[in-house]
Amino acid sequence: MGNALREQDRTAEVAECYRRALAFAPEYAEARWALTMSQLPAVYDVDTEPEACRTAFSLELERLENWFDPARIALGHRAVGVQQPFCLAYTEQDNRDLMRRYGNLCCRIMRDWHQREGLPVPGASRPDGVIRVGVVSQYFLDHSVWNAIVKGWFLHLDRSRFSLHAFYVGTAEDSETQFARRHASHFEQGPKGLGSWVESIVGRQLGVLIYPEIGMDPMTLRLASLRLAPVQIAAWGHPETTGLATIDYYLSAEDMEPPEGKSNYTERLVTLPHLGCCYQPAVIEAVAPDLPRLGLDPLSPLLLCCGVPFKYAPAHDRLLTEIATRLGRCQFVFFTYRLDKLSMKLARRLESTFARRGLDFHRHVKFIPWQNSAGYHGLLKRADVFLDTVGFSGFNTAMQALECGLPVVTREGRFLRGRLASGILRRMGLPELVTRTSEDYVDLAVRLAQDAEFSRRIRGRIDSSREVLVGDIAPIRAMEEFLAGLNS
Repeated sequence: MGNALREQDRTAEVAECYRRALAFAPEYAEARWALTMSQLPAVYDVDTEPEACRTAFSLELERLENWFDPARIALGHRAVGVQQPFCLAYTEQDNRDLMRRYGNLCCRIMRDWHQREGLPVPGASRPDGVIRVGVVSQYFLDHSVWNAIVKGWFLHLDRSRFSLHAFYVGTAEDSETQFARRHASHFEQGPKGLGSWVESIVGRQLGVLIYPEIGMDPMTLRLASLRLAPVQIAAWGHPETTGLATIDYYLSAEDMEPPEGKSNYTERLVTLPHLGCCYQPAVIEAVAPDLPRLGLDPLSPLLLCCGVPFKYAPAHDRLLTEIATRLGRCQFVFFTYRLDKLSMKLARRLESTFARRGLDFHRHVKFIPWQNSAGYHGLLKRADVFLDTVGFSGFNTAMQALECGLPVVTREGRFLRGRLASGILRRMGLPELVTRTSEDYVDLAVRLAQDAEFSRRIRGRIDSSREVLVGDIAPIRAMEEFLAGLNS
C-alpha cells in the first residue's frame, strides 16, 4: 500500500512519466495499468477537483479495458494490482459500478493466466469432519485489519467445527504473527510466487476462503481474482466492494451498514450482529505528553485529528475553519504520516483553506511526529475532542479514543466506510455524538470543547458503557452459523 500511495501522491507528474514510458514501450502493461490508477491522488492538492480525477480514472479504465484485447491479455497478470484504485474509497460516492468494471478486468486477466499456466482448480473440500476455512491476508501482524477483524476469528471460532488455514502473503513478523501461527491449523508464509500460492491454497481443499482486506496489496488482489475455493468471501478490512465476480459474499456488520447497504456491493452482503467483530483492546500504559515540547499550547482546547492524510477529503476542510472561527483559541493536532510528503501536501491544502477564511493556520493547526503507542494514548487522555474523519471513518482510532475516555465527534456517512465510528457510538448508547450534517458536526465539536459540564457527563457515560465493545462473541457465533450453512 505504501508504494502505491507514494506514487499516487504526484498524480500529474507520475502520469506523464508513464505516458513517456509507453511512448517507447507501448506493450509495457504495468505502466499502462499504473497510468490508469495514477489518476486518483492519495491526497488532493489545493486546486484539484476530486470529481475531475474520478472522471479521468473512468476514462483511463475504459482505455485499459479495451487495450487488454485477446492479443494482449497474456501480458496482464503481472500488471494486475501493481497499483490499485485504493483512493477511490476516500471520497463519499457510490463506487460499485466503477469497481465492478475494474473487478471484471482483473478477473478476466487472471482467469486467462490461470488457464494458460495449467494450475489446479478447487474441487470438493476435504471431508475430515470440520469445515476448512482459509484466510489470505498481508496483515497477520499488529495492524488495524488484524486487530479489529481477524484476531477474533483466531481466538474464538469453534475448532470442533472449523479449522483455520492462514496464508500470510506478507513478510514482516511480530508477536501477533506468532499468535496467528499458534492458533492456526495450518500457517503458511511468503515470500512466494503467485503460482506457488495458488497451488498451496487449492491444495488445502478448503470449503471457504476469506480475504479480510482486498485492495491493499497486489498479491491479495491477484489471488482474490481467481476461483481457489468453492465459496469466497471478503471482509471490511478495506471497507469497499471488491467488484470481483470471484467474491461471493461481503462480511459486514449490522451496526455499521445503512438500511439499503446491499445495493453498495457487487457481492451478497452478510451483516453479522452488532459491530461484526470480536474486539479486544491492547493493554497500553499511557505516558503523559509534554505539550510544549510538541509545540502544543496547554491552555488551548486540543482537538485530535488522528486519521491518515488520505482520509481528509477537500470537501470537509471547512469543518476545521468553522470550528476554529467559533472557538477562537484552539489547536487541531495531526500526526505526521510515515510517508511525510502526504502530510505535507495535506498541510499545504489546509493552510490555503485557513488563509481564505482569514485564519492563522500555524496558530490553529499542528502536525506533530508520529507517536509510539504509549505517547499516543497519553495524548488521547489529555485531549478535549476526537474529530473523526468524515466520509471514511476510523474504527481502531475511534476505539482507542473511547478506551481513553475521549469524546468522539463523527458524522454518519452514506456507506459502510463512513459509519464505522457511528456504529461504535450507537452500540455504546451514545447517539448524541453521531451527527447527520456538517453543521451539527461543528456544533458538537464546539460544545464539547467549551462546555465543561457536558464534556464531563459524556466522559462519564463513555467510562460506564465502553465494556459493551469488548469481547463480543455474538458476531463469531453468527459467523459460524453462516459458514456452516454454506457447507450444509
